[in-house]
Amino acid sequence: MGERKVTNKYYPPDFDPSIIPKRENWRAPGVQIKIRFMLPMSLQCQTCGEYMYRGKKFNARKEDMYGPDSDYLGIRKYRFYIRCVSCCAEVCIRTDPQNSDYVVERGASRNFEPWQQESELNKKIAELKAQETEQDTMANLENRTKESKREMEILDALQEIQDLNNRSAKVDTDAILEERRKQAAEAEEKAIQAEVNSVEFKSAAGGVKRLAESGSEDSEARRAKRAKNSVFAVKKSNDEAAAGTSSSATLVGEGGDDQGSGEMPAPAVVAVVKKSKKKKKKKKKKKKKEDEAPSGLGLVAAYGSSDSGN
Repeated sequence: MGERKVTNKYYPPDFDPSIIPKRENWRAPGVQIKIRFMLPMSLQCQTCGEYMYRGKKFNARKEDMYGPDSDYLGIRKYRFYIRCVSCCAEVCIRTDPQNSDYVVERGASRNFEPWQQESELNKKIAELKAQETEQDTMANLENRTKESKREMEILDALQEIQDLNNRSAKVDTDAILEERRKQAAEAEEKAIQAEVNSVEFKSAAGGVKRLAESGSEDSEARRAKRAKNSVFAVKKSNDEAAAGTSSSATLVGEGGDDQGSGEMPAPAVVAVVKKSKKKKKKKKKKKKKEDEAPSGLGLVAAYGSSDSGN
């Protein structure tokens, strides 16, 4: 399939390029080329009154304009020729780069467009204001003062931007980031220290006691005290007290004979032993009641004997 799209052409041995006619210069004055043209605005034919709306396509002829009014600030102007769709009358349109628009030269009239009228009014108002300021010297002086003030503000802003750029060009970003990290760490340490200092504990006497620092001698003593009063230590001491001698159990139960001796057991041990004795008494009472109460079979037998006696 590749050979079907070859762009090469055959040139015979007796080919003479001078025989080929040269192409006409379409940029020459009066030379027109055919293009496909779309209407940029709505028109009305002056011959038959037919309306042609914006966006309608035509086979038009295009040519470059020549003469004193052929360009605007170096922008070339073009002229287009179309025909009316009803009577085939010729309509001529040209470009207007000054107003970024098109101008109908002959053969048709442009329909009314409110935005175009508004732009024309704005232009006229601006021209009248310019004439008034030129005639009024005080107004002209005020306008010049405002303009100079605005220029000074713009120059100050530009100078500030240049200073910032020069300053940022000499700044070491790594050093700034490291300094920011140090500041953040210091702020975090200060916040933690302030939170620790704000914590207060009230003692039994009603005073205020602050937390001691970790690693002090007082902290070791408190650890030992907590270990002594822990649940496991109390349970162990209770087991030892239950398995102790009868004399120690009697001493704990009576509680009055050992007041003079000066050797009192720990209050936690005494409370646990009393509680265990109460539980044993409750179990004994419950067992005694169960023994005294007749069982279900005994009740059935007694009921049967009573029925037979009757």
